[in-house]
Amino acid sequence: MPNRTHNNLKLRAYGALILATAIWGGALPIIKITEQYIPVFTFLFLRFLLVCILMLPVMIVELKKTPIATKDIKNLVILGLLGQTALAFVFVGVKYTTSLDAAILGTSAPIMVIAAGHFFYNEKLNYKAKLGVFIATLGTLLIMLEPMLFKGQHTELEQGLRVLGNLAVLIYNVAFTAYIIVSKHVMGENSSTLTTILKRLRLNRMTRSYSPTLHTGFTFYVSLVSIFPLMLIENRYMKAFDLTNLTIIPIAGILYMAILSSIVAYVAFEWGLKRAKAADTAIFSYLGPLFTIPISFVLLQESPTPAAFLGIIIIVIGVVGAETNRK
Repeated sequence: MPNRTHNNLKLRAYGALILATAIWGGALPIIKITEQYIPVFTFLFLRFLLVCILMLPVMIVELKKTPIATKDIKNLVILGLLGQTALAFVFVGVKYTTSLDAAILGTSAPIMVIAAGHFFYNEKLNYKAKLGVFIATLGTLLIMLEPMLFKGQHTELEQGLRVLGNLAVLIYNVAFTAYIIVSKHVMGENSSTLTTILKRLRLNRMTRSYSPTLHTGFTFYVSLVSIFPLMLIENRYMKAFDLTNLTIIPIAGILYMAILSSIVAYVAFEWGLKRAKAADTAIFSYLGPLFTIPISFVLLQESPTPAAFLGIIIIVIGVVGAETNRK
């Protein structure tokens, strides 16, 4: 009986992780469609505004339980900029590249985290793991440069913009990697290399422990404040946006990104993560494109090219090789 209960709990945990992965996999084509109606930073601002309104009661309860120490505010702001505000690079990137390219490039994030962990925290990598990192890097470069390597019927301008879009997505991966590495530092892990760098920024250890809900919720408010001036500049000097002209499609996009992608997926992922082994959850990092491909085809008529298929295979082989051979 206990084994059956354990197995049922494990299956529910996997179901929650698959739900989160499916929601995030569908986010990229949703972003691309919505950006046809709403400017990038306005879209981001409206998303974070709605999330912050919905999260406010939860944040009040969390802050009553664990008030944020003044000394920790700087750490949380930096983490908010790296973890949430940096999503602007994905939104800008998806505007110019395909949602499929963005999804495939997203699978390279774990390899960056592995490499950074090796460099900053001396996490052991054997020869096979290093080979996996190298292979995944080749696959990432193939996807990023695919528009120039396989030109097809696109103009040089379209090729260049798509490469820039791919580069923007990769910049977010770098920011996310920095978020993970800096989080480890402020949570107490030691890294002599990182300590020297972060001392210049006056980033110290957290003085107290905060729940994942409070931590993540705070980053949403950081993003709301940091995106606000970019939204104003966008509407003043680029493309003015009239909120009263919103139709059902952009409204649905905002609701999807605010409620499903930011809240439901996060809750499902955290719930599943607590009830499944960390090693078992790694595979879900690579499943995103499996959900993005059919959704992109239905909504955007995007279909993966042979080069895209080759790239994702190379990246997955490299990442799995690196993950399974870490000491």
